[in-house]
This record gives sequence, C-alpha cells and structure tokens, in this order.
Amino acid sequence: MSHRRILHAADIHLDSPLQKLDAYEDAPVDEIREASRRALENMTQLAIDEQVDLVVIAGDLYDGDWPDQNTGLFFVKQASRLVQEGIHVAVIRGNHDAANKMTSNLPLPKNPDGSDILLSEKKVDQRVLEDLGIVIHGRSYAKRAETGDMAAEYPAPIGGMFNLGILHTGLSGLDGHDPYAPCSPQQLADKGYDYWALGHIHLRGEHQIEGTAPVVFSGNIQGRHIRESGPKGCLLVDLDARNQTERRFMPLDVVRFETFDANASQWSHTDELMDAYEAWMNDQLEQAENRLLVTRVILSGQSSLHQQWMREQSNLEASLRATSVTHGHGQVWLERLKIKTSAEVDHSPAEQHDANQEGPLHSILSVVEELKSGGGDSDWMANEITPLLKKLPTEFSGDQAPIRFDNPEERHEWIEAATTELLARLQGGKR
Repeated sequence: MSHRRILHAADIHLDSPLQKLDAYEDAPVDEIREASRRALENMTQLAIDEQVDLVVIAGDLYDGDWPDQNTGLFFVKQASRLVQEGIHVAVIRGNHDAANKMTSNLPLPKNPDGSDILLSEKKVDQRVLEDLGIVIHGRSYAKRAETGDMAAEYPAPIGGMFNLGILHTGLSGLDGHDPYAPCSPQQLADKGYDYWALGHIHLRGEHQIEGTAPVVFSGNIQGRHIRESGPKGCLLVDLDARNQTERRFMPLDVVRFETFDANASQWSHTDELMDAYEAWMNDQLEQAENRLLVTRVILSGQSSLHQQWMREQSNLEASLRATSVTHGHGQVWLERLKIKTSAEVDHSPAEQHDANQEGPLHSILSVVEELKSGGGDSDWMANEITPLLKKLPTEFSGDQAPIRFDNPEERHEWIEAATTELLARLQGGKR
C-alpha cells in the first residue's frame, strides 16, 4: 500500500460567538469573529497542499444551531473544495451540533466514492475505503447529552485494513469536562483499532496505552477565549505499510491567546512591570508568527505596589494596552488586567500572637473562613455588598466591572483580595 495521509481535526465551532471581547470598544472584534472561518480555510488549504487522502472532523463542527444559512454555506464551500481534490471527508456530530440541536440542514457534497460526508447518528457508521485500505468507524451524536457508553457499540476491526475510530468523548476521569460518551483509554485500546481520532477536549493530547493504538485529541483548531491559550490546529497522521502512524501537529489558528502571569513581589516600580510585559510580549509575538496576539495580564504575589495598582487599576490597564499597541506592531491586543497581588504585611511575632487570640483579627478571620467555605450565600453577598461598591468614588473602585457573586471563582478571588487588604491595614501593612 502506497503512502497514505489523514488530517485529524475536531471542535471547529464554526462562527462561535465572541465571549466578552465585543464589550471593549477598541477590541479587534471583526478579526476575532472571523477567526473560526479563517482557521477552517487554513485547514482546507493544508489538506490540499499536503495531499491528504482523508479529512476527519471528530465532532462540534458547528457551535450550535445557525442564526442563518451562511454558517452552513461556508462549510459546504470548504467541503466542496476538498472532495473536488479527491479527498475523502468524514464528519461526526458532537454535543454542540447534535442532530436534535440542528434545525437547519443544507445538502452537503458527496465524497469521491459517493458516500455521505456526515456519519450517521442512528448507529456506528462503517465506511470502507478500499483504495486506501482504510475503514472508518464513527457515530454522530443524536442528542446533546450523550452520556451513555457509545464506545461499547463500536464493532470489531476489519482485518488487513487500517481501522480508524472517530469518537466525540470526554473520556473518563478528565477533570473539568462534561462526561459525554464516557469511556476509558483501555476500553478503546481493547477494540484493536489502529488509531482513535477523538474530539470534545480542546486541549491537544494523547492517552495511549503502551503497545496499543494511539488515542488522540487533536484539540480545537482556533482558541475562542483566553483560557484556550497557545497554538491550536490539527494533526497530520501518516500511515506506513504496516499501518503504523507518525503524527505531526500543524497550527491553523489566526488569533493566539496567551497569559502573562507574573509574580510582582520583586518589583518596586511600575516601569519594571512594563519592561517585563514588553519583553514577554515580543517573545510571544515571535512564536505567534504574525498572528493576532490577544493577551491577559495577571499580577500576583505580595507587592509594595499593591495599593497603588488597586487605586489606579484602570490607568494601569490603559498603560499596558498602550504598550501592546506601541510595541506590538499592530498585532497585540490586551484583553484584560487582573490584579491578584496583596499588600506587604509585617508578620511580627506580636501580631501573629494577637491574630491567634480571641479579638478583632480572630473574629475577622473566622468570618472570612465561613465565607470561603460556602457559608456566605451569594445572593446575600450581592444584596449587601453591591450597593456599597456603587457608592465608592471611581478612584477607589478602579472603574472595574461589577463583581459576579454568583460565580464561585470570582467570589473567592474577591474575598481573598478584600481580606488581605483589610488585614494589611489593621496590622499596619506597608502603604
């Protein structure tokens, strides 16, 4: 069998809506809004340039039901380019574009052998590509919450062929992900296939058991927000005559998200922050290779600059954004500044002793621990604290966005910051 090449992609989320970025007047909204389309175009061109035989999309081609037909038409155009080049395409639906979620449908082009591009949601669809010696096993989601063991229904491999399994799954035991189509790497390995092309987890990674077929998440092809940082793209999978694989990651993203997470404890002047951010930004720009770079700055650690930064947060963010524009050559946009520093506190033995005794500090710490452990009802906190925050002058509030007390992470961050500030003031911390 001659050389064969598969392109494995997933989680394209075509025309996925922006997440918060359009709230900022100077954000490059149009460029970011178009990012998923440009990334899909990059994938199509890569498949053609690399003379790929088969393109696999392992779920969540769409982000959900289309607001209009343009989203579907865009994919039809890309799929048509592929099949016209003689490239087979196999797509399964995931939780975002499950059959029962999509009310709109457009006729899709047929594969070179006349088969459908979209695999069935009624059963495991088996496609035999005789000319390539490849058999595809895959099933689309019929409904969003596919929480059953879909992998159990996948059939035994066909001998003498390269057996490719396509599945949209959270696997089992991967923290922070919905348990869609749960299964274990061992269960997939036991099927005896040659490669598992997985989707759903946006972080690229392999979960292969030694001596068995690769079990691979390609990740999404374009980050959609700051938590989806770093290069995003697809995998080129080369097959040899013995059906062994060699895999290469190929970036497809047009917008790159990165976070500058800095410990500010060593800095005594804001200029040091600016210099450090500029140096980091230039390094990231080089790695991003002319892509738009969207950054977030997070400052942490005990800092002598804490009080100044808290008072002047909006000005500091504006300065960082100006640095992004001035030194980023039009390729960098600062999404947000988060100040998680704390004031320097003098932990003298006398003060530590007082804090451990019954008294004001002890009472404060007791209340804080109760709030952090969930004793503080989010509705109560919102009702009691929000009116007080609204009364603060802008120079103290920093013109910050409203605190979302219903968000556990944001509520916890606010409690931590407020506690550190209060203790620093009560204990005579450095101003």
